[in-house]
Amino acid sequence: MEQSWSRFWAGVSEAFHQALLPFHAAAAAFGLQPTDIQIWCFLCGVFFLALVGSQTYGDIVLSRRGAFAKGRVVGLDTSGEYSDTPIIEFADRAGRVWRFGSHLPANAATRSIGAPVDVMYDPMHPTRAREVGRPLMKALHVTIGYAVVVVLMVLAFWRGPMSN
Repeated sequence: MEQSWSRFWAGVSEAFHQALLPFHAAAAAFGLQPTDIQIWCFLCGVFFLALVGSQTYGDIVLSRRGAFAKGRVVGLDTSGEYSDTPIIEFADRAGRVWRFGSHLPANAATRSIGAPVDVMYDPMHPTRAREVGRPLMKALHVTIGYAVVVVLMVLAFWRGPMSN
């Protein structure tokens, strides 16, 4: 039984290594010889950077051209691993109703259905909307997001124990 698990995991490891061959070739073109783990850290770092960067871009756009509206909590998304997040509905200047899921965890003010919430949205793209307020929680989310990116990139480019 143990031998079959060992063969299985050796096959999985080889498949992951084979999937990284194009990235090894690209790194070699730059004179680098990263390990598989370093390449995976780099790829995950790029993925997280795309997620956090798009969130930051949305925040910058909202700070420049955002409009304000009164919204209300219409539901709670309980599918998150750590905390529930409010689902907020608001009407734009034209009276069209829009709905978005907040990326911030529900708190005492947003945990109850029907609770009023101030909303900032992009009039050109009303699907880009955020809760107004809670600057500490927003700063914490951004800080953690970029910290994950930095840690992954440090691991990807560190020439320490993980290097060949």
